[in-house]
Amino acid sequence: MYATKREFIAGSGAIAILAASGIGKLGSAAAQAKSPLTSDIGKLDKVLVHSVKAGSAFTTQFGRALIPDVDFAPEDAEAQHAALNALLRQSGAEVIEVTDALNAARAATLASGIWEAWIDAAFPRLGASPDDITAEVILGTDPDYLYRLDAAGNYDHIVDEIGSTMWTRDSAFMTPKGLVICNSSSTWRGRENMLLRFVYRYSPMLAGVDVALDAVEQGFIVEGGDAMMADANTMFLGVGNRTSPDAAPAIARALDIDVIAVQIGTPEFLRETYPGENRDRNQLGLLFLHLDTSFTLVGHKHALSLPYIFEMEHSKDSPLARYIRGAVRQSLLDEKEAEKSLKLLEGIGTLTLCKAGSGKAEKIEDMKLVDYCRSQGYRVTNTGGAIPDGDAAAFAHFMSVTYGEQRRQASNVVQALPGRVIAYEGNPATQAALEADGLAVDTFPGRELWNWHGGPHCLTQPLLRS
Repeated sequence: MYATKREFIAGSGAIAILAASGIGKLGSAAAQAKSPLTSDIGKLDKVLVHSVKAGSAFTTQFGRALIPDVDFAPEDAEAQHAALNALLRQSGAEVIEVTDALNAARAATLASGIWEAWIDAAFPRLGASPDDITAEVILGTDPDYLYRLDAAGNYDHIVDEIGSTMWTRDSAFMTPKGLVICNSSSTWRGRENMLLRFVYRYSPMLAGVDVALDAVEQGFIVEGGDAMMADANTMFLGVGNRTSPDAAPAIARALDIDVIAVQIGTPEFLRETYPGENRDRNQLGLLFLHLDTSFTLVGHKHALSLPYIFEMEHSKDSPLARYIRGAVRQSLLDEKEAEKSLKLLEGIGTLTLCKAGSGKAEKIEDMKLVDYCRSQGYRVTNTGGAIPDGDAAAFAHFMSVTYGEQRRQASNVVQALPGRVIAYEGNPATQAALEADGLAVDTFPGRELWNWHGGPHCLTQPLLRS
């Protein structure tokens, strides 16, 4: 889920090559059959994942870092992702790996020349021998391509780190009308969008998945961690941080569903640092990276949410706002930066309804997301558990318990079976709150995964639910 600005392929000659090869189109998806997934809730029957591999590439031409970033334990990360996959399979879900689906697409297109055309366009450094290129090479897990030396004996960079592909939810998301292919503002993540477009177009393993909308073709920015189907006719969509506000009306028009846009950022947080620009990223941009970072659906009309932030009553006096104001008073924070953050917190969770079919936008007044959910009969479980009585006790609980669990992605869970959710271990207060509200919680270790600002919801791309 960590990202920088998208420049990959878009605006280059690769688009023309892909279009000429028939790769840029995903078929007449609008006329295709509906998906049986009607909401983010229900038994998970089929899911797409991309497992972390300890021997993956760790350098990228997009990052331009002086030295590679290896601030994690890759063997532990691989084991933790495997534990998630085991829980998914135990729940009865068919788990499809991106690597396997891409290799199946390769086998299906090798003889026709489509594979070669795609490699030439999307991965030109691999174009000299496209027939030898496998999914493992592209995804940076083939050791023969990772540490090559040039004629002078120096490192010869050939393949990029593409580990963010593990957040499969962000590359596409399922709706009752079919799949939405996402379009990221990130250089790294733009590669995932192009890769998944090819996989869904050509992989026999995903032949039954219908594509309803392609944001790459339409040109709006959206990432799947911001999208949640509340029911067959209603989507919650986080906007303003990793998803552009114009995605909401575009989806409402294309899919003929109501899209409730939930503000979680501003245009300043949406854009990435430009080449040569020195700009510090506001930490709230990571805390509310996607909607699923702080709000997920855990059952029928049942949500798990970070408290205070999505309630109108606390727009100006959330514990985070009070902490920021106190830090400024004691000269611990820059005043201008603090004011921007306070304004952002005040706006997070405000709502705009984009009407099905027309996309016409209407502000939902006097409510934030949790207020709206409660007005619709939802139960809402607090991340960090019940709020203690008393102002000082409530503030202390948020800062000492809730905030820590939020940073460990406690709000970011996925349902695999009705009445059960999958979550990271290490968030006991949130787990106890979910269990008190009638849910079973299956946990797995995630220390090396939550470090990259994502959770089980981000790691899974549901394709079929029943």
